[in-house]
Parts: sequence; structure tokens; C-alpha cells
Amino acid sequence: MEDDKKIIDISSEGKMDIPAVAPPVKTDAPAEIPPTPAQSRVVRTFEGDIALTMKEKKGSVIKIAIAEQKKKSDEVAEEKKVPRKNLILLSLTLLSLLGGLGFIGFVILEKKGSQVTAIEAKITPLVFSEKQKEVEITGLSELKIIAKISEEIGSRTLRLDTIENIYITETVGETKETAIKEPITTERFFSILGTRIPSVLLRSLGPKFMVGVHAFNGNSAFIILKTDFYENAFLGLLKWERDMLEDLLPFLGTKFVNENKYLLDEGFRDITIKNIDSRAILDKNGKAALIYAIPNKETIVITTGEDTLSEIVSRLNAPQPTVK
Repeated sequence: MEDDKKIIDISSEGKMDIPAVAPPVKTDAPAEIPPTPAQSRVVRTFEGDIALTMKEKKGSVIKIAIAEQKKKSDEVAEEKKVPRKNLILLSLTLLSLLGGLGFIGFVILEKKGSQVTAIEAKITPLVFSEKQKEVEITGLSELKIIAKISEEIGSRTLRLDTIENIYITETVGETKETAIKEPITTERFFSILGTRIPSVLLRSLGPKFMVGVHAFNGNSAFIILKTDFYENAFLGLLKWERDMLEDLLPFLGTKFVNENKYLLDEGFRDITIKNIDSRAILDKNGKAALIYAIPNKETIVITTGEDTLSEIVSRLNAPQPTVK
């Protein structure tokens, strides 16, 4: 125990001098026990698990990222496919629509082409006429043409002492889009009527002629012809006298009935109508049934009325006024 006692010295100055306590001497501690192989294995397994887990997680993350990227790529590709598919469908629809429109346009154009637009004929009457009436004869038979013209002549309602020009046209020079309507020629006119006009007279006539109606004490029809060979024209008229009445009187509006058939046996005679030398067939009352005259060396007038002949000659000698 004495060994355990501590000695305290007090100096002359009153200070205590406490000896330092020596640190306890450590005894030989037992050596650190190294971990057993099992403990080492546990630690390694734990670390390995962590590494493996990290590795697996890393692999999973990469796989997930790759899968996600693939999914996005597939979606983008699918999105591209859909518009492309829609574009194809739209294109096919537009092509079908354009094809339909093209077919409709073709049908319309064909229909339009079949409906030919006729260009109207320009008519200048041989004498001034207050009115004009067209008779279009395209495609009609000769009998229907005669009936149509005769009907127009007989149905005219005109103011007193006026003339209406009845011009006869037919379509010629027809193309796919247009056709031209022209007045028929003199030769065509007499061919339609089926007259027995002598060739010497027909050859001396010009292509232009005029059919009309004059209103005076009823309607009187007339025909005006132009000639460039007076002598042949006069000779031809004389030869035509035996058939002229039968050829022209029904066309000019007088039908043959029992009461007037005797006129066929009457011959033409010379008469003067208002200083105009003429040839005429007279009825029982001395009235002219049919008259023709050559008032100048270029013109022949055939009519059923004496006043009509006089009016036509007056208009031939007068300048034609401008028709507005």
C-alpha cells in the first residue's frame, strides 16, 4: 500500500509540488483476432452483392433506356407511316376527283360540240323592206319547205303598203363548233320548188333573189330575180309561160280549186300596169292572177298583184334607206 502513497512536498514558498501521476502501464492486451474466413466471405459477399446490384441496375437502366429509345423510334416511325398513308389516300381521292371532273368536262365539251352555234346570215334585200322574216329550212324535205314558206307568206299581218322580206336560209359549212347559215341560191330555190324553169333562163339568173309579201288590199306575194343576160332571160321567160302558173301560183299563196282551175288553160298576154310593160294571166274579171315584168335589164319581178308590181318598181328606182 505504501507503494501507493503519494508524497506531497511543500516548498518554502508555500507551493505544493504534486508529483505527476504516471500513466497506467498497459498490460499486454490480447492480439486482435483476425476475421474468420466466414466473416471475410460475408463481407465479400455483401460487397459483391452491392457491385452485382449496381451492375444489374446499371444494365437494367441501359436496357430500359434502349427500350425506351426503341419505343420512341417505333412511335415516330408509326407517326410517319400514318401521314404517309393518309397522303396516299388523299392523293388517290384527288386523282379520282380530278378524273371525275375531267370526265364531266369531256361530256360537257362533247355536248357543247354537238350543239353547234350557227352564225347568222347577213341579208340585204333586193328592194327596201320594212320587215324581215327568216325561214330556216335545214334538214326539211322539199314538200315541208314549200309548206313552211307558203304558210309564212299567207300568215303575214302587215301595215298597209309595207313590204316584208322572207329570206330562206340553211346551214352550210358545219364544223364541230360552228355552222354558217346562208341564204339559199336562186338555183337551190327553184330546185326546192320543183319547177320546170327552162335551163336557158336559169343559167342567166344571178345567185341572189328575194321572196316577200306586200300589204295592199290584202297580201300579195312576189319573187324578184336578178339577171346578167337580158336576152336569154326574156327568151327563157317566154318558154316558161306554159308551166309558170302551175309551178308558182300555189307557192305564192293561191291554191287551185274548182273555181280557178280554168286559169291553167289561159295564156299570158301583154298588159301595161302603170307604164310598166308586163305579161299576165287574167281571171274572168280581168284581174291579173299572175304577172311578170322586166322593169330593167337586170331585174325580173313575178307577183300576184298589180299594185305590188308598181310598188316594187318604185322601190327599185329609189335609193334604199338605211335600216336602223
